This record gives sequence, C-alpha cells and structure tokens, in this order.
Amino acid sequence: MTTAIIGTGVLGSAIARQLASGGETLRLSSADSKSAQMLAAQIAPAAVVADDDRDALRGADAVVLALRFTVLKGVIDQIAESLAGKVVVVPSNPLTTDARGNVSRVLPEGQSSGEVVAGWLPAGARLAMAFGTMSADLFESASNRSPERAVLFYATDNDRAREEVERLIRTAGFEPVKVGGIEQSGRLEAGGDLHDLVVGPAEARSLIGGA
Repeated sequence: MTTAIIGTGVLGSAIARQLASGGETLRLSSADSKSAQMLAAQIAPAAVVADDDRDALRGADAVVLALRFTVLKGVIDQIAESLAGKVVVVPSNPLTTDARGNVSRVLPEGQSSGEVVAGWLPAGARLAMAFGTMSADLFESASNRSPERAVLFYATDNDRAREEVERLIRTAGFEPVKVGGIEQSGRLEAGGDLHDLVVGPAEARSLIGGA
C-alpha cells in the first residue's frame, strides 16, 4: 500500500519512519525539499520524493497532512481537487508558537481541530484525526511495544477512513482505538485528556468509556 505524507518536519518524519519500518510505501512532499530528500534517503527504498504536493497524491491510498495547523488550510486549498475520494489523515494540533517560543492555542476553547478541518476539506474527502495524539519522541519510543502494543487513539465519522487509519496505525506499531466521531477529536489534541498517553487497549477503552 502507498501513503502520501505532506510535511516532513519533526512529526511528519517520525510518522514516515514508523510507517516505512512497517512496510508501507511512501510518497513524500514538503515545502522544505532538502528535508524530504534527507528523509527519503534515510528510509530508502520505502520512500520517494514527489515533485510537489499534487504529485505526492498520485497512486496514494491515503494522505497524511503532517503540517502546522496555521498552514494547513492553505495547503488543502491548493490540492483540494486531488483530495476528493482520498482518506485524509490529519495529526495537526491547533497550536502556534511566537518568536519567544510561547505556545498558544489558535482555536476557541471547546472547538476541536477536527471540526474545523472537516469544513476545509472538499466533498468526498474522508477525514480521520490521528497520529497527533503523541509528541514525536513519544510516538517513536512507544511503537511496537511488547508484549502488548500501546494504543493510538483516532477519531473519524467515515467507515472507509476508519478502515484505512486503523491499518496505518497498526503498520506504525500501535493498536488503534476509536475515541468517537470528529467532534471528539479535541480529546486527542495537546491539552486533551487522551493526549500523550501510553496505555494498552483495556485501559484505553476504560478511559473512553469513563468520559
């Protein structure tokens, strides 16, 4: 199977490495072409660098938009016609950092990134919020845990997206657990009650049930 990853920053690179280690074929694209080339060389032959974002989507079963939330809408607008019918996986947290390194939320309290992103996507795109539930370092260190895999939570309203994101989560070395529909994606974000947790399936389902 082939997945496009647009964005090869810290999180996008971590996602790419874990998917590649699980056998996924990747098509990479980034505004920082040097970063994409270095990542592709690191995980070769699992990945190739696409000419641009649209090219990355060609032949891909799903796309991970591993981008800062503040640039996400602009990229979606540029490739909207290519996203129809695709499974679109978004890990972005609704945060920004100022020149002094201060982190702040860019959405009103109570509004989840998933609800906003769903409104940005074209008709026919199948959205799942996933892979942003852990920081990049924790994501890599917690993968392929033994004897019981750690859980990676996700949220979606679409059955096709559910099937594909569960496959990708397993490929990355985790057990997928659905927290609910897109309206529940705020629980996965930084500051949400399910963010940066390393738990097994039984505890994960207990946490969801107790919400």
